[in-house]
Amino acid sequence: MKILRYLFIVFLLISILIIDILLIRIESSYTLNKREKEFLNKYEYEDFSQFKGVNMDVRGYDDSGKIIITGSIDFLKNDSLKFGYYTLKMDTQDYDIPYMHWICADKEVELDTIKLEHLAKNFMKYQIPRLDVDTAGNVFVYIKDFETRAFVRFANEDELKKRSMESTWTKVKNTDNWYK
Repeated sequence: MKILRYLFIVFLLISILIIDILLIRIESSYTLNKREKEFLNKYEYEDFSQFKGVNMDVRGYDDSGKIIITGSIDFLKNDSLKFGYYTLKMDTQDYDIPYMHWICADKEVELDTIKLEHLAKNFMKYQIPRLDVDTAGNVFVYIKDFETRAFVRFANEDELKKRSMESTWTKVKNTDNWYK
């Protein structure tokens, strides 16, 4: 009889654990969908042209709590220096940028670029972990993390056709050219 009681308690505990895990997954999915809807409601018609050729990723925080942003900027690359990859640290309160670091193809350099500072501050208003805008003007938005793409807004129909050879895209309901 004690064995049956013990097995029943173990079964009950495992059942509760499974239900908790399922509820957490449902809540997480709901929160993600809510964040996606909020982003589209707020930025559906946003002009991302200032980010053309720019990739920005929030990679975490340093020991002092500053946001670490990495990425690349195509328009700063040139044949002689090949600038483009950067790391910057941004204050979470006022978005001040006390540290900026550029990497060249053959050496590391330190530059203070007003354009990058402006882009980083504008990027932070979206409250997303990653934003990519390619040189054609296609916008790639990441809501969950910097590896999981949420949506794409294509620059034009030709870009949609070209990208449709790579993936199948589903238009996000009632939006202006946003796809999943």
